[in-house]
Amino acid sequence: MMPVNDASTPFLDVSPYVNPPSDLQPALSADIHADVAIVGGGYTGLSTALALRERGISSVVLERDFCGYGASGRNAGHLTPTICKDLPTAMMLFGRETAANLARYADFCVESAERMIEDYGIDCDYNRSGNIMAVIHPSQEKRLRKATEAAVSLGAKIHFVEPGEMRERGVPRAFLSGSMEEAGGTLHTGKFVLGLRKAALAHGIKIYEKTAVQCIEETKPIRVVTAGGTVTADRIVMASNAYAPEIGRPGNLLGPLYITLFETAPLSEAQLDAIGGWGAREGIYTAHESMESYRLTAQRTIIGGSKDVQFFYDCAPHNHGGDGDARKMSVINAFRQRFPMLGELPIAHAWAGWCGFTLNFMPIVGRAADNPAYHYAVAYNGHGIAQATTMGALLADLLQDKPNPWHDLICRKPAYMMPSKTLMYLSVKTLLTVLNGIDRRIDNKARRGNFGR
Repeated sequence: MMPVNDASTPFLDVSPYVNPPSDLQPALSADIHADVAIVGGGYTGLSTALALRERGISSVVLERDFCGYGASGRNAGHLTPTICKDLPTAMMLFGRETAANLARYADFCVESAERMIEDYGIDCDYNRSGNIMAVIHPSQEKRLRKATEAAVSLGAKIHFVEPGEMRERGVPRAFLSGSMEEAGGTLHTGKFVLGLRKAALAHGIKIYEKTAVQCIEETKPIRVVTAGGTVTADRIVMASNAYAPEIGRPGNLLGPLYITLFETAPLSEAQLDAIGGWGAREGIYTAHESMESYRLTAQRTIIGGSKDVQFFYDCAPHNHGGDGDARKMSVINAFRQRFPMLGELPIAHAWAGWCGFTLNFMPIVGRAADNPAYHYAVAYNGHGIAQATTMGALLADLLQDKPNPWHDLICRKPAYMMPSKTLMYLSVKTLLTVLNGIDRRIDNKARRGNFGR
């Protein structure tokens, strides 16, 4: 076979998971009223609209492109009970009792997402396989074992996967051992978010697509202004995740990170055998500081990426995204290092998207202290499939002032962010430089040691 030219890999504008739906909903073209205006048509916005509908509360969803266009349709497809950076970090930041509660909440989020898949009959290729945080060099093992023991002590459903078990499972050889999150698995993110969209429309929820919010006037009632019309609402939910900095608060409390992914062509039987079979198709993400992620899809392609995330000075997603060709080679080269036996397997395409990041790795959820009509849930730090779909019910209870056992845990004061763009940019770029430097040293060790070959 001819050598594969990875540099020629097409870079997609959106992702291979989603296309504009055939029933694209018309843009807002009038002045209307709603009980609740929801800004953002991803997992958070759609799950909130559905939860409100169950409680008899009307809402409208305003989406600047089409539902699933953002992170909900672009992410890597790992449904995980990960919360904070990890549970040892949560214990360090918030204390043992809170970390244990967060472990229970993370499992609850996975269960909630699974329940939505079942309740709404969403065929999204869900594979309840669990996910493994994997060691790619022996120097990572001690720390990961310690983190696993700490998570187990907090009640997390997790265990350390020894090298022998990894090989018995058929996990690709580049991944030497690991820590397995037993809850969750992998899914087709586009089918999931479009399934939620279909359910919302079937329940009579009004969705306005191609409707960018120009500004939010925090009057009484609130006015959400778009190019074609205005929504006057008793309450509002900001659910636009990494795009919130372009629209309104709490966008000033998060940093949008730009993450690149890729998908290979389908693997042949011989290629599957060469990597060990990967029979259960466990999701894998590596024990790097800036992790790599990999999963084998139902179509026998490998989706991976996440490495070498980018942060830009102005924190405005719509001003960026054109440098995809430069970014894609970082994640593709990492894949080639992990899977050298697949050197002739073409990369079908690459794409990128925005992740909402906070300095304490926790989502920003709650109600504005100075405006009880203003609600928000954004910034899931890469764990949005489980957490964002769970937010719908939590926000619906919050809007009704109805007690919810998770409110005190999740609706916490957001992490402090830098007071200026310059300080924020320098701080995050410095952090990313340090973390990427650590990862490069590990990668060089793995390469020199010929691990996984």
